[in-house]
Amino acid sequence: MTEFDTNAKAALDAVNSSQARLAERMRWPLWRHAASGVLMVLLLAGITLPSGASIAVSGLVLLLVFAIVRDDKKRYGMFVSGYQKGRTGWIIAIQIAITLGAMFYVLNHIADPLGSPVFYVVAAALFVGSTALSYAWEVVYRADLTGGRA
Repeated sequence: MTEFDTNAKAALDAVNSSQARLAERMRWPLWRHAASGVLMVLLLAGITLPSGASIAVSGLVLLLVFAIVRDDKKRYGMFVSGYQKGRTGWIIAIQIAITLGAMFYVLNHIADPLGSPVFYVVAAALFVGSTALSYAWEVVYRADLTGGRA
């Protein structure tokens, strides 16, 4: 083995070791996953409100995202965006599809969303689905890091 091969192998081993340590460190608490569900439900609720209230809900969503990013940076020293290369992209695509699907359904099939029990069923399903997808994202992200896919 040449010196170049040895140096390249050592560099690759260092990257793999760093990714394994990152995978072990990046474990989000349940509330963090539930926050994703809450954000999606707020987006859903926001489209059903008059424009002034909708703007206020959008502002609340932005503040919550800011709070999550800040907490992640404080807790882990970094924020890991959901938009990562690898298999997590499929989870983000599913999240977008179910959120847009819920929005489409609410806007086109419920005349008075906030007065309809069906809206709350859709919102609850979106919350549970988004929370579960957030957890699935973490599991896949960590597996991609330890499997050398990142």
